[in-house]
Amino acid sequence: MPVEEAGYYETLVARNDLNTPWFKRKIRERVAAVSGLLDTGKERVLEIGCAEGELGREIKARFAVIYDGVELSQDRVLAKQKLDHVFQTPASEIEATSYQLIVSFHVLEHIARPEQELAVWSKLLSADGRVLIEVPNQAGHPLLASDCNTEHLHQFTPASLTLLLARCGFTCDELSVGHYESPVYSDSIRLVARLQPSVERRQQLLQQRFRDITGGPFLVYGIGGDYLNYLSPLAESLDIRALLDSSETKWGQRLGEHVVSPYDPQAHAELPIVICSIRFAADIRKHLLKLGIAEQRLIGLDRIYEGS
Repeated sequence: MPVEEAGYYETLVARNDLNTPWFKRKIRERVAAVSGLLDTGKERVLEIGCAEGELGREIKARFAVIYDGVELSQDRVLAKQKLDHVFQTPASEIEATSYQLIVSFHVLEHIARPEQELAVWSKLLSADGRVLIEVPNQAGHPLLASDCNTEHLHQFTPASLTLLLARCGFTCDELSVGHYESPVYSDSIRLVARLQPSVERRQQLLQQRFRDITGGPFLVYGIGGDYLNYLSPLAESLDIRALLDSSETKWGQRLGEHVVSPYDPQAHAELPIVICSIRFAADIRKHLLKLGIAEQRLIGLDRIYEGS
């Protein structure tokens, strides 16, 4: 029966032999991988292609998670005895919910349109959730030039898998190779990714960092390339009271609603000062301290961008 034919996977049963050493090895390694991504141990997890549910059973024995699965084959009968819920339809037919972790081991290479599948996963994932994906690395074994498994519709490399995820709105956190699935698929790619925030969302998060660290209105000192690159695009949405610089050649320049000026201890007293330079931050800090400005008023741009 052709793999592409509807209902092919629904006819399959007992795809894994749970007593073989290779099966026990891969489950042991997968348990370690999934466990490392459970931050609180109380997350909702969805496994795409959960087979007989053995991985989920092991995870549920260790963590107080809700563990659901998707399984089209007859192995779902066993999985239903071990997991919280097993969907016997494709992920695209699951009602929208919020999973903190979606895991998929050796599934994506079976799917004709992986971009459509990943789009579905992105809708099932919480905003701060992650996906853990494993697929064969090219043919899956370093001595095989091509994967002749007719169920495998794609061969991935680390680069192609990363690019696929990027096209689907994910950003890669971790990628490694050499993971074991079976004796003939002893080299697999494992990738952990999260949803890429939208441009608007990233800008909102950066604006919030400025607000959290400055605590309100602030001054900007050092109006050069770093200001133009990293602060100017946000300037209209931030409570900047003045743009300051020690260079006379910059005084009087208008940037947006502000005119660059020197520091005035009467007009600019008390407000925090963001030192808007990475390269010259130490020199600017020394200069401002010599002007009698208290250390606690000075905030480096690096502190804001590093989020601490």
